[in-house]
Amino acid sequence: MQIPSLNEFQTHFHDPIWLEIAQAICSKHQVGFESIRRAEHGENIVIFIDDELILKIYTPKKNGYRRERNALEFIKGKVHLPTPDVVAAGSFEGFNYLIVDQMLGCAMRRDEWLNVERRLQILLLTQLAVGLKELHSIDASEIDFDWHEFIRIQTESVMDRQRAEGGNPEWLENLPGYLKTHLPLLPTRPVRSSFMHGDVHFGNLRINKEHNALKIAGMFDFADSLKGFHEYEFVAIGVLMIQGQGELQREFFRAYGYREDEINEELRRRLMLLTILYEHSSLRRYAERLGPESEKLSLEELEKAIWNFV
Repeated sequence: MQIPSLNEFQTHFHDPIWLEIAQAICSKHQVGFESIRRAEHGENIVIFIDDELILKIYTPKKNGYRRERNALEFIKGKVHLPTPDVVAAGSFEGFNYLIVDQMLGCAMRRDEWLNVERRLQILLLTQLAVGLKELHSIDASEIDFDWHEFIRIQTESVMDRQRAEGGNPEWLENLPGYLKTHLPLLPTRPVRSSFMHGDVHFGNLRINKEHNALKIAGMFDFADSLKGFHEYEFVAIGVLMIQGQGELQREFFRAYGYREDEINEELRRRLMLLTILYEHSSLRRYAERLGPESEKLSLEELEKAIWNFV
């Protein structure tokens, strides 16, 4: 088989050759299977091995392999939220890969979530908040990640990123002033430097529906894991799970441990700042999820629409 070079990863991203590569990797680790199939989405090559394992071949342009492997090894046995075990790790013709357990449970779509009764929504968000508080409380001193350098890079690249994502002219014009005004809200020395998943949303969770209840059956995909100010973890949850759902946002923060007087405008501004600096930030897409007219909102109005718990 003709294996793509590292530089050809994107060009050949959708080629069937990856299934042949997956078979070779399984053979290398003596992993038997009856069927393999390719996931439809993602920036990495994700292949399901029967209903038991997942093979992930990482894009060479990022360091997701190192971040995910280190994360899964670091948290093993330390949290109650189910997370995958690493079955095998290695490199094939220069492409890094992991084979991990496949998390059981069901995926949940945003439209399904909106039709879940409020009691069950709160129950699930409480589990998530408590589980993340536990994750963030682990001593992360051994994790090698420079939070301040990360924020510096995100700040310097924010204009290019939002411009590429199609941000409206008002946002682009006001972003420099917004950042200058609100960056001091981020603690220069966080009370604790927390280990974070970095990209928590329905796509990276599996949920069991049992006895008229919802239970988190798995949290996976730690390729964006990092260490730093714990509120960064809330961004993906806020813009991809409970955007615009102010009361549910409040329930989440309460379950995490915030006092009522801490769920205030300053928290909202910090979260909007982190939303702008988020590794995958797209203000245009976040506005679209709120509704077609939201793309016309000012930056301040968008902040209040996304994070409307105040």
